[in-house]
Amino acid sequence: MRNPNILASNSVSLTHANQEIIVGPRASVALSARDREAQVVKAYGAIATRTGMPTPAIVDPVNFLLATRDTGYRSSAQSIAEFIDNAFEANALRVSIEVVQGSDKDWPLELTITDDGDGMDPAALGQALTFGGSTRFDDRQSLGRYGMGLPNGALSRSRRVEVYSWRGPQVLWSRLDLDEIATFTHQALPPVEVAPELPFSPTTPTGTVIRLLRCDRIEYKRPSWLVRQLNEEFGRIYRRFLIAGKRIIINGRAVPVSDPLFLAPESGFDGARQFGDELVYSLTSGQGDGKIRVRFAELPIERWHALSAEKKRERGITNAPSVSVLRADREIDRGWFFMGSKRRENYDDWWRCEVSFDPTLDEYFGITHSKQAILPSADLLKILLPDIEPIGRALNSRVRRRFEMLRTMEPLGAAERQAGRADASLPPIPQRRDLVPETLKDIVIAADHLKGMSPYQIVVSDLPSTAAFEVVARSGRLLLLLNSRHPLYRDLYGPLATSESSRDQDIAKQVALAILAAARAEVFTWSRADGPRARAFRQNWADVLSTFMSA
Repeated sequence: MRNPNILASNSVSLTHANQEIIVGPRASVALSARDREAQVVKAYGAIATRTGMPTPAIVDPVNFLLATRDTGYRSSAQSIAEFIDNAFEANALRVSIEVVQGSDKDWPLELTITDDGDGMDPAALGQALTFGGSTRFDDRQSLGRYGMGLPNGALSRSRRVEVYSWRGPQVLWSRLDLDEIATFTHQALPPVEVAPELPFSPTTPTGTVIRLLRCDRIEYKRPSWLVRQLNEEFGRIYRRFLIAGKRIIINGRAVPVSDPLFLAPESGFDGARQFGDELVYSLTSGQGDGKIRVRFAELPIERWHALSAEKKRERGITNAPSVSVLRADREIDRGWFFMGSKRRENYDDWWRCEVSFDPTLDEYFGITHSKQAILPSADLLKILLPDIEPIGRALNSRVRRRFEMLRTMEPLGAAERQAGRADASLPPIPQRRDLVPETLKDIVIAADHLKGMSPYQIVVSDLPSTAAFEVVARSGRLLLLLNSRHPLYRDLYGPLATSESSRDQDIAKQVALAILAAARAEVFTWSRADGPRARAFRQNWADVLSTFMSA
């Protein structure tokens, strides 16, 4: 019998036909990883020779490459995003994408992706085109993890990918060509070598260029169509990177920031307000500690509801997912997540949720190697659902109420116009600019976006007081803020304004004119310096009216 102590702890024992074959270093001999691999291969060969059985390969290269083309990227943008991930991980500040018409009618488009990142040495470049090859395999610090992105993303859209990289004047290159491997049944990639000639001119000290050729799986035939998709997707997916100063250039034009929460002023189309405080969850996984951050935003219904249906779709207001999920600041999915039994309604177009998490928590979110979808675990749902679902329901109710409020605005608009027509017969509104209390500043700012030509403006809002209304004189204009929670609005004006009866709506207009007249009289009776006294009088009147109407 063999002494069981003769093997070192990292030896491997293979058993076949009741005979044990020992592979690995003995206790007295230290072998390298390559030597141990050679012993494994020799042992497998001995088994095959003795039994006459074949030794099957782990992977059939051709079939594997054909199968992996169907990984299931949702779009060309999602597959090309793999290259941007790699570039940003390599400290690139700028990624340039060129989409051009190819010369072959069977492959109408060709793509070139250039970055100014750190570049690669021969070993790293060889790994870059290897499935699972990565210098950062299972790294949880940034965007990548599996080493599948470059070859997977490339072959999902093209039959040939060429990669050039440099760290100085010498440019290295390699390629992965599906047709070459299929024709010549290659079992390995071609060696990395110095590029004999370049289809481009390097303009940075270090960098990488990826060329996708024979693109047979891009869903568009014209460059402009693909460019439009890339702009829309990358502006949203990499919004945090772009806000931080990174740049993505597509056919010479910078990708604009696209913030689905409409909070970022850098997007050029913002105006939403954050709802509540950011929620922060600290979790521990087998890969370490991590955080999940959740925030919500309310869209400005009063400003945007009158936009055409086409404009709302173009700007991503309607028919857009409510929840955006970010991993390491990069969007990986969006949809209707963490809402439990709540069904999505049209009102849910008007609020947004953003969930961002650290890569150490990948297992909670069910992240796959394509990084374009989440499958939340039961443990994650137990943590997030009790908070996110109630907030989603509350926002839905708030949106519903704000739309109901908007339906009451027509009599107010009629009152504004009628008062405006009569204004020439009255003394002009004083050219003063009232100080706006801090509690009303956001409401007044929002009202400024809505003002029209009339010298009068009436806005309905949830005022942070029990006053029936507030009055602000601003440079010859009068702003009347009606409190939607006071009985004057809730029980008198509101029911009349939402009635189907034209007579009721006309009475609602008369009520609005009566309040507007009181506000105008106040501006003439009380000077700007008397503002606190005027507000105290108005508050007392509102409290008495509320008592009378509620008795």
